[in-house]
Amino acid sequence: MKIFGMMRLSRTFNPKHKHVLESSERKAIQPQEPLIEVIMKEIGNRGSAIDFGAGTGYYTIHLAKIFEKVYAVDLSWEMLEILKEKLEKEGITNVELIQSSSLPNIKSDLIFLSNVLHELSNPMKLLKKASKLGKYILIVDWKKEKTPFGPPYEHRISKKEAVKMMSEFFRVESFEIYNHHYVLLGQSKLEDNP
Repeated sequence: MKIFGMMRLSRTFNPKHKHVLESSERKAIQPQEPLIEVIMKEIGNRGSAIDFGAGTGYYTIHLAKIFEKVYAVDLSWEMLEILKEKLEKEGITNVELIQSSSLPNIKSDLIFLSNVLHELSNPMKLLKKASKLGKYILIVDWKKEKTPFGPPYEHRISKKEAVKMMSEFFRVESFEIYNHHYVLLGQSKLEDNP
């Protein structure tokens, strides 16, 4: 298991709230299983995936069980250390940890972002790069609605806005899985994508 990189962003999830990422409350509103079922059904070749903004690995562990290789990317060293311990405890060896605030230049079958889109300073830049590197992109993010939890309302990107941005580079399909989050699967429009 390797850990790479050293980059920082200013407007991101605060690691001091890391307990929220694995909480029973999160599991109640955003269980992993329905999303993993979508991935298994919709994405044929499951060679490699990039979990961008992996945090403590809420989805990484599940992705590692269905992909041959997973690159878990997060800007927080503290988060990656927690994920590293979880991977070692589970005996999972097909995950490479990368400390970075940018999408690595790695071709993959899936680029996955959970609760990350609203944190990006330039989502279009990431989406354009993702369309060149990944066959698919899967975005799970907070609906633009006021809730007593989650990111501030003004930071959220609506599903309509997200679809519009993604549609420039991907053919987009929507899945209704969660009450407070939208799920968008994009397939790259680039014909030469691996």
